[in-house]
Amino acid sequence: TATPVTTTSTEEVTSLWVQIQEMAVSFAPKLGAAIAVLFLFWLGGKILMKVTQRVGNSNHVDAELTNFMGRSVKVGMMLFGIVTALGTLGINIGALVAGLGLTGFALGFALKDTISNLLSGIMVIIYKPFDQNDIITVGKFEGVVKSVDLRYTVLDVDGLTVFVPNAKLFVDAIM
Repeated sequence: TATPVTTTSTEEVTSLWVQIQEMAVSFAPKLGAAIAVLFLFWLGGKILMKVTQRVGNSNHVDAELTNFMGRSVKVGMMLFGIVTALGTLGINIGALVAGLGLTGFALGFALKDTISNLLSGIMVIIYKPFDQNDIITVGKFEGVVKSVDLRYTVLDVDGLTVFVPNAKLFVDAIM
């Protein structure tokens, strides 16, 4: 038995090419608008990051915290810009936003200790209940404060380095 051979006529190829051109012409303005929206949100994020850093520096906020807040503002603007650009393209973002909300909830629950340490670190840096080289007691550890970052406060306890989670600094009393 012979297998049937299908051939594509020149008219079908031409018709397909015309359809592709028509779709490209109708989609191009949406794509251009989406790129413009994304660029504007990126530019706005850069400007807000610089403003945040300048305000933090002028108010004598810790440089590490100021940089963190500036980057957070920029990332937030970029995420909002991506969602807005997708909406400009005509993509239904309702399901996407709902999915992001559920994903955010799941990640927040899974990373609650890390987020707690991060937020506590920001509070320690802002309020400065102790300075570097102070001798403090937290729980069962007493030592010299070597550094404070967003997750841990590093103590030198009799020559040993102890990383105290910043969330513990808000639960336990500090002497």
